[in-house]
Amino acid sequence: MTFTTMRWSRILALAALLALAGCDMASNSPPAAAAQEKPSVAAPAPAAAATACPSQDFEAFLAAFADSAQVQRAFTQRPLRSESVDANADPEPKPVVAMLDGDALSFPLMPSREKQQADGLVLSQTELNGDKQVMLAKPDTDYQLSFFFRKGECWTLYRMRDDSL
Repeated sequence: MTFTTMRWSRILALAALLALAGCDMASNSPPAAAAQEKPSVAAPAPAAAATACPSQDFEAFLAAFADSAQVQRAFTQRPLRSESVDANADPEPKPVVAMLDGDALSFPLMPSREKQQADGLVLSQTELNGDKQVMLAKPDTDYQLSFFFRKGECWTLYRMRDDSL
């Protein structure tokens, strides 16, 4: 066999392997129509597999979420969308959006129920299309923090918004 023939044989063998690998990957993936039917919900952190969902009932889940940094780590989407206000922006305050992950996420994200009470925070909830918004505010101050949860296999924090100035 000449060098050129050996080279072409290797190229054809590599092409065949790549084609077979592509077929294997395609056969293991869901049909395109099925993938489109399911709404896109980002997975919570890998720790969620080790931590059981505290409750399907949102009230019970929220209590466990607030009182446990471990539950917060397990059921917070990565990266987490964080919205805040840059009060020092010129000529006026402007919104800031960041996607937080790794060291940028400092737990606990939500204060415990005991800390909420000690700090005089008032909790309120709203629902929109099945998602839940939990707002913590301190009366007579500009403190206002919102947490947004979506239901999948368990409730997951997917967005935070700090409207404090």
